[in-house]
Amino acid sequence: MTAAGEIGKGGDVAIFTRNHREHVEEAVSISASDPKRQIPFRARSKWVSAADALNKKTPRELYISLVGGSGMVEYVADLHRVQLEPQRGQPVTEELLKLSTKSTADEGLWEKYEGQTVLTLYAVSNVRRLKHPFPMTKLVKVSDNKPISENYGYSYSLVYPHDFERG
Repeated sequence: MTAAGEIGKGGDVAIFTRNHREHVEEAVSISASDPKRQIPFRARSKWVSAADALNKKTPRELYISLVGGSGMVEYVADLHRVQLEPQRGQPVTEELLKLSTKSTADEGLWEKYEGQTVLTLYAVSNVRRLKHPFPMTKLVKVSDNKPISENYGYSYSLVYPHDFERG
């Protein structure tokens, strides 16, 4: 079944992404003292199907593997908001950017990085390290019912929920 079909029929989906250790660890630290605080992250791809999924149910589980890491899903968070094509001056964009952490506060919408554009701002809460990390290849993509490949890049993917408590 396609991601749109799974979302449309009310299926339970989660989202998988990769991010940098510094940013994820800072989010874990913030979440430990304030699990409900929303923390924005940026993406260079448009998270269209993730936005669609959030229109049906909020929050959604977000599984996180580290960029340059071992290919293990080491973190999970609650995904609350996805803003596509954020622009300066938009109320939602400005609200999310005000929530930025110390390590991402000066990133803005990547204006200072030549050739890079933020196409999605997304907000998470309750970011936590998994007691039992698991290979990202155990996640099955909703789009084609195949596992995430071990060389999966920076984007995101809708996946079926994984029982991460059991590994």
